[in-house]
Amino acid sequence: MRRKPLNTTSRSKLSKYAKPLANLAINLADSGSRLERRFWKKRLFAALTPMLEGRSETTLNQTLEYLYNHHYRAYDQLAFAVENTVESPVLGKQQDLLLLAVPILAWSTYNIPSGKIEEDVVNDFTKQLQKHVLSEHAHLVLTNVLFSPDQLPESYTSAAELARQLGHAALERLTVRIDSETLPATQSFLSDVRYLLGAVAVPEGMPVFKWQEDNPAGGAMLSKEEVLENWRTLGGRSVQKLMAGCNIQMLLPNGLYNACREAEKEARAYSVRASAAFLENSLQVNPQQIKASVGAFVDRGEIEEYRIGFSIDDSPEIVHGVVWPLIGEEYGNEPDPVYEKDISSEPDNPVIRSTIEALLKEVGIKHLKVLEERFPLEYCEDCGSPLYPNPEGELLHAELPEDSQLPGIHLH
Repeated sequence: MRRKPLNTTSRSKLSKYAKPLANLAINLADSGSRLERRFWKKRLFAALTPMLEGRSETTLNQTLEYLYNHHYRAYDQLAFAVENTVESPVLGKQQDLLLLAVPILAWSTYNIPSGKIEEDVVNDFTKQLQKHVLSEHAHLVLTNVLFSPDQLPESYTSAAELARQLGHAALERLTVRIDSETLPATQSFLSDVRYLLGAVAVPEGMPVFKWQEDNPAGGAMLSKEEVLENWRTLGGRSVQKLMAGCNIQMLLPNGLYNACREAEKEARAYSVRASAAFLENSLQVNPQQIKASVGAFVDRGEIEEYRIGFSIDDSPEIVHGVVWPLIGEEYGNEPDPVYEKDISSEPDNPVIRSTIEALLKEVGIKHLKVLEERFPLEYCEDCGSPLYPNPEGELLHAELPEDSQLPGIHLH
């Protein structure tokens, strides 16, 4: 799966610290046998551990940026290895560890909760996850914070430090308490993701999740879909109590990076549905009155995201907007043959574009326009909010009508 680095500016040379790491990733990607692959994989993981502990973030990022531009298969191998090394620190005691994230999608016209969770609620979630999601071998330690995306670790090294802290607590059967006041402020959006974070410890080689366990009765193993359904059904009451006043959708708990990527993907469609419901209720309009304009936004010649601008009836003003970022393997999709003749002026991700169109129709918005031109990643100079396209292709700030008597809430 593609994990695009933050900076993809091409580099022709690597530093003396980054070059050995890049060579290991290239050798792993070019392996000709399982035996050779195992050899290079072991060396790569061994090289990453001291780098993460030594906070060598610059070297890691430079290597990823270089490989992204010059050897993509090696880039994918290195990104996968970094994430796995971060999530599963080796702290001895013949125990496997995993930095766990529990994602929850939510939308509300009120502020979506984040921050400190009371002790009894932490204990309740721990029991629910142990019972419905984790294997019988697992011991879980949860933090006492409901994290917003703004509050998650920003770097590999900071995530690795958190994983070691929580992993140690899981091994020693300790509690972990984080001062939520020290975390970055949470931005207010109509629709957003919240995360519970923790660490799981299991005896070496034992399953972490219920979908990995053999059925003691000899039947079929539980699928991920069945585990998710049980988590939603049996754990949903606890989550809804924590997030009163919100519409929620619980997603499958997993390792930090996988859970976050899946949450980011699911959050896009969730935001569109939330937007339609919000506009219908707050502006007292029906779906046939809502118009959606979809534009592709590029950075350095590559589509970074689509933006959807919502307007009402024949008004050119944008009342709300949604950003649909490309994630993972969606970068670099093959262009639609229809657009190959004029690729410089047409969107070139037909799969995503068709998904957005189908979703808008699903929520009842029949008047939609996919704009042909590509747009630069422009933001409001005053507040930093994204600018959204209207049907004429103008980029505008999203503003609710003055008579809506509702707080200005961003959509993303």
